[in-house]
Formats: sequence, C-alpha cells, structure tokens
Amino acid sequence: MKLELIEQPEKAIYDRIQGGIRAYNQQFLPSKEQHLQVALLAKDESGELLGGMNAYFYATCVFVEHLWIDESQRKSGLGSTLIKRIEVEAKSRQVTDMFLDTYSFQARDFYIKHGFTEVGKYTNFPTKGIDKYFLQKAI
Repeated sequence: MKLELIEQPEKAIYDRIQGGIRAYNQQFLPSKEQHLQVALLAKDESGELLGGMNAYFYATCVFVEHLWIDESQRKSGLGSTLIKRIEVEAKSRQVTDMFLDTYSFQARDFYIKHGFTEVGKYTNFPTKGIDKYFLQKAI
C-alpha cells in the first residue's frame, strides 16, 4: 500500500471518495425520495429579500442548513418568525426533530432561546478562538 497526500485534489478524486462513502451510507439512510430541499424566504413589500432559510427534510427530521437575516432586520423578530414557520411545516410533515449547527460568533444563544439543546461542539474549529456548536430540538 502507498499513501499519497494531494493538496487541492482534482474534482474526480474528490468525487470518487465522496461517491464511495455515499454509496455505503445509502443502505442506512433515508432514500432520495425522502429528501426535500426547501427555502423559506422573507421579503418586503417591494420583493426585496430580508432574510431566509435553506433546509432539508429527511424522513422524520429537518436540517436547517442556513438561516440568514439581513443586517437591517436583525433583532426584529424575523429570525424567530422563520424558526416558528419551519416548525409548523415540519409538524405538518410528521417531522419529530430539528437539527442545525452554528459558530460561536453566530447565533447559539438565539437557538437555545428557541428550545434547541446543544448536543455537541468542536473547539477551535475552523481556527483558534472559534467553536462550532451542534444543536437539536424535538418538535
């Protein structure tokens, strides 16, 4: 066996490794038919985007990948509105759990206030002085 470290590998190499783990995982995870990507948008009267959420529904859970609020709308309650709205949608789909992650410079306390529990943490990731938190909420 020969080990080789490649910096900035070609896409084909990356895709082969990713494809290998995905093929293995498929026997354990929900099928592609059980995956649904959604975007929840908040717009003003003129159609300008004020904030939004990207999320994925998988069988009985929803993963919030991104939650963004425009700087002008922070502390306005818009983030809370988006969280509550995705929960309503999740319940209508018989989803039982909600998951997300956030960095220490982002909104951990906001999510805790909304009933999420910290279930894990990377320290000094991706660099010294920044932590990444993993949160979960039963809905």
